[in-house]
Amino acid sequence: MESCRTRTLINAWLASIWHPQKQSCDRLTLHRIPGIDILSIHTQERYNYSFPAVPPFNPGDVSGLDFCDIAVTLTHPGGDDIVTVSVWLPLTDWNGRFQATGGGGLAAGYIGPAQAAAVNQGYATASTDGGLTLNGTINPQTGAWALRPDGSLNTALLKNYAHRSIHDMTVIAKALTRSFYGVPPKYSYWNGCSTGGRQGYFAAALYPEHFDGILAGAPAINLPHLFSYLFWAPVLMMNSITPPQCIFHAFQQAAIETCDPLDGAIDGLISDYDPETCDFDPNSLIGETIECPELDSNITLTSDHANLVYQIIQGPHISDGRRLWYGLAPGASFRGTADTITSNGSNTINPFFPAIGWAKNFVFQDPEYDVFSMDFDDFDAAALLSIARYTDILGSDGHYLYDFQNAGGKLLSWHGLADDLIPSSGTISYWERIEEDLEDLDEVDDFYRLFLAPGVGHCGGGSGPVPVDPLGALVRWVEEGVPPETLTAGVVNGDGETMTRELCRYPWVLVYDGVGDVNDAGSFSCEVSGEVD
Repeated sequence: MESCRTRTLINAWLASIWHPQKQSCDRLTLHRIPGIDILSIHTQERYNYSFPAVPPFNPGDVSGLDFCDIAVTLTHPGGDDIVTVSVWLPLTDWNGRFQATGGGGLAAGYIGPAQAAAVNQGYATASTDGGLTLNGTINPQTGAWALRPDGSLNTALLKNYAHRSIHDMTVIAKALTRSFYGVPPKYSYWNGCSTGGRQGYFAAALYPEHFDGILAGAPAINLPHLFSYLFWAPVLMMNSITPPQCIFHAFQQAAIETCDPLDGAIDGLISDYDPETCDFDPNSLIGETIECPELDSNITLTSDHANLVYQIIQGPHISDGRRLWYGLAPGASFRGTADTITSNGSNTINPFFPAIGWAKNFVFQDPEYDVFSMDFDDFDAAALLSIARYTDILGSDGHYLYDFQNAGGKLLSWHGLADDLIPSSGTISYWERIEEDLEDLDEVDDFYRLFLAPGVGHCGGGSGPVPVDPLGALVRWVEEGVPPETLTAGVVNGDGETMTRELCRYPWVLVYDGVGDVNDAGSFSCEVSGEVD
């Protein structure tokens, strides 16, 4: 307690004497950075800048932004790449902090959306394309950047995507921040979800000195294994039946109805993080008739429907029975991994777009490969090849956080329990590995905390309360020494009512008190899973 009070007083004193003097935006320069050749630097002062809401990166419209907009292009000697790094520096009211922002899917970053939110809060901020747009000529989500013109793997861009772009962006942005304001940032943060969350974990493991705090949502860790999950449902449907979404929705609702009561509350949310506690049997719906708006008719659920749902929930495995990754959490939407489109009475499979790019360009290294013709033998080969070829550079099981811990860094991670694109079980497994390695829950809690959000989809969405200000919680942890015991979360549900929760840090789970309003966070407490009566 005394330590926290002392640190707060020191921070207040530093703030009182800290008065950065910024220089003109058009006079900024960069000194030589090892391993990087700077190709160009373009600067522009922007005034009254507006940016629309782009959830989850920029949750609301922002306007009236005044900042120095810096675009740096660079290359790596011998890499034949052209990387863009975008740095935005507030012209007034800089809060003394730097915030790096992450990407999503097969993109290293999104220049604009997350930066707008950061500048709006007073941060100096940066994003990068990692060279994956091929100098602005392609959509990186196609994965076309993975191959050179001769069809060989572009190892330079793969390295950029994996981690190097994190380092380049951070070093450049911090140097420009110091040059502009005359002082370095007092604190540096990472903020990302999905691929951005994965990048946050990589930053902690590989660049432990870069950030004081890392906010990593729904991290796409162990990406080579995750591919098997993303393509498992499409391959199942390619080789059996392709249902309309009304059928998947019926099974989703049945799973929620079965397992919602496990935390003691009927609130439409499954709160336990362990899918095995949800004893949902898809076969229980065989023979039921449901309305199907997509087909404007009724449909009777069959054993084929039930078996498909069962396989998706069980998760991907190869023909000899070996499990590859986790399955869809009971109660999660099927849209992410088993999306279908119904038109004129016909259903077509709609795989997650970056997964198509991964299969074509990373796995088979053939942009013309027809992913819609994959049988189970093809799936086995693709899944095993993905793991064998890319685990060394994009896997996470070999990463440890000793150096980040020793540097005093804080890692705050959160994951929706109804995430339909990245099962939260993978993030839980990572946390458990770190806890097992350190053999001390308190030691893990001191620098790494994971929070799980019932009913929340990928980086937000779904029906559950979403973390309201996780970055603020991280800042208080880093700067004031106040670790988050819970994360405040909220959502307006389908009935127009506000539902709130204080999300528990793993391994605790939300439990209802049996009497209070199920929409009120005060009616729930955090207990260890399995202690629910």
